[in-house]
Amino acid sequence: MKSIKKPINETNLNTKYLPDYLLDENLTATSSIEEIRSSLFILFCVPSNSFKEVLTKAIQHINPDAFLISATKGIEEEGFLLMSQILENETKGHDIGVISGPNLAQEISLNQLTGTVIASKSRVLQDECIKVFSSDSFRLYTNKDPYGVELGGALKNIYAIACGIADGLDSGENTVGMIMTRGLAEMSRFAVNQGADPMTFLGLSGVGDLITTCASPLSRNHALGKLIGKGLTIDEAQKEIGQTTEGLKTLKVVWEKAKEEGIEMPIVNSLYKIIYGKESLEGSIVKVLGTDQPKDVEFSR
Repeated sequence: MKSIKKPINETNLNTKYLPDYLLDENLTATSSIEEIRSSLFILFCVPSNSFKEVLTKAIQHINPDAFLISATKGIEEEGFLLMSQILENETKGHDIGVISGPNLAQEISLNQLTGTVIASKSRVLQDECIKVFSSDSFRLYTNKDPYGVELGGALKNIYAIACGIADGLDSGENTVGMIMTRGLAEMSRFAVNQGADPMTFLGLSGVGDLITTCASPLSRNHALGKLIGKGLTIDEAQKEIGQTTEGLKTLKVVWEKAKEEGIEMPIVNSLYKIIYGKESLEGSIVKVLGTDQPKDVEFSR
């Protein structure tokens, strides 16, 4: 944190993650969590494996009137909890929201037109977020299904790894399109089983985020998969990426949940065997697709 804080405060540059983008001069970086006391919008953007730890440290400093918003795209393994559910369990009296969509940071920093979803049961939170975060190049759309929006943001990382492997194996566009589409079917089937609205997955936080993350070389999960497809081990690929790839953890958690609930997810099952079971790809993307069900589209098990 200190290595990022100093250049941000002295030069308005995040030299580690966005070195070519000049940050607003009014932006101040701090490593003192008590500084959030005066904040009315608190966005949690930390990796899912440290989310609860950071929240625990932050709770005593949170303004009673603050809106709490999660931008973390992951799942807590213990209890299969999404980040907004952790916020609900650990805090009281706050409006809670989720922000998610096809949002590559580098493109946002270049003011390229981007859409995202602010999902919450609170219309007040949604309206205030639109006022604060909207711009000519960054548009917010509302959704009443925070659980589905958050699931979409977490699940698509699994299929981004699969598409990356396909690219690493020099598979064609047909193959990538097949993985995305079959992946969307798996995501929707899983989400419906968990109580989410299937229509959510037709929006920006579902198919929109899936397409962007699966197709873009800027996606960390796609990049990780591509390195695996080219023959690197998981450890070697992670070391080369050098940043958090939520898809690996999400894959494990979702595979366990799908097995427990009896949900058919062939790509998840095959990818789990490759990543955690150390099965060989044998130079074929067929290993990733696994044994698929014959139906094209359905939401049942």
